Amino acid sequence: MSDAKRIAVLSSAGGGGAGIAALRMARALSSSDTMQADFIDIATLGEAVSQSISPQDSFTNHTISDTHLTVEYPGYQRGWMVDLLDQNYDLVNVHWASYLISNSELLALALRGKPMLFMMHDFYYSTGGCHYPATCTQLGTGCLACPQVDTKRVSRSVIAENYKLKQKLFSLPNVHIAAPSAYLRDEVVKSGLVPRSRGHVLRNAYVPVAEFDVERPFSNRILLIADSLHEGRKNMRFALEVLASLRSLGQQDFMVDVVGTAAPEMKAYLAATGVRHVFHGRITDHAALAEIMQKTDVLLSASLEDNWPNILVEAGSYGCVPVVGPGHGCEEFVRRYGYGAVAEDYTIPSFVAALLDILSSHSAEARAQATLAIREEHAPANVARDFAALMDSMAAGERAGKIPA
Repeated sequence: MSDAKRIAVLSSAGGGGAGIAALRMARALSSSDTMQADFIDIATLGEAVSQSISPQDSFTNHTISDTHLTVEYPGYQRGWMVDLLDQNYDLVNVHWASYLISNSELLALALRGKPMLFMMHDFYYSTGGCHYPATCTQLGTGCLACPQVDTKRVSRSVIAENYKLKQKLFSLPNVHIAAPSAYLRDEVVKSGLVPRSRGHVLRNAYVPVAEFDVERPFSNRILLIADSLHEGRKNMRFALEVLASLRSLGQQDFMVDVVGTAAPEMKAYLAATGVRHVFHGRITDHAALAEIMQKTDVLLSASLEDNWPNILVEAGSYGCVPVVGPGHGCEEFVRRYGYGAVAEDYTIPSFVAALLDILSSHSAEARAQATLAIREEHAPANVARDFAALMDSMAAGERAGKIPA
């Protein structure tokens, strides 16, 4: 593999969804004959960006959203870090890497002409610091009056300054973005940060830990899962209210498996509804999580805004049918594979209707077809193939002085 292209895959997300996806991407690329990827995180590098520059706390004010908001004070650069990436790699693939490498270092690297591909797991690299805009309408307008930041701890001017830095970074022709969903890619393109010719769709890689059992029965087990069950964006309390309403109808017998860190009041609420359930807690062992997915039949996600969640891919790989909300990447996932149900809106009756539709009518043949399609599209070999083709098109575009659409 002496002629293999060298890729640096950067991530600081730890065990979260973005970090898991980044590690899987690095492994997928290294499994090909044409690429060799190095996964670089804080543990690999041996240091993080100083917390005086990139504090690891969330700076959300918990008003329109409680989703993580990242603050970084621009200007910090380690020359050796920029040199390391510039001199040793053909392309730098940036996942969520805030505490590993500063935005100023990323800009310095891009200004040297290094091909860079940002994998957008959320909106962070297209905003001044929020990871999802919630009800904010400022995406692409400069983030001058950020409604999410806690101004008791940091000035809005820092948010606006970060957005300007990212504007400069993504204005460079050697810098591209990719997202696993067309939804997020399109939103970033619409914001004006990058032209459509430098915005791409690239799926995350996933290797199922077990074969799909085409004979397994549909037993009306519903899966609720999130890294943090109390994050407002995940809308988990609403999902529990949906299940309580479904039980009150008495039309379907079902059981719920709940995975994630839950507050005591959430456990108390679910117990009070009378819904049959099991709390599994937060699971970090993927084999254990996959075992639960293989036993559940429906994945209920009431997330208000999302990209292309790992859990949809993982659960879908074992035949778990998604029931999701409208208007973002989760709906796109259901439409893509023609499998599952999308609630008409974010009301309890709409979600109950979607669940009843799936619980009362399901096809083993449709389940098998969708499961195989999900596995195929996220297979590491196919993701590596698509990554290589994208890398070639970036190089061809640079040689021609124009990036192809």
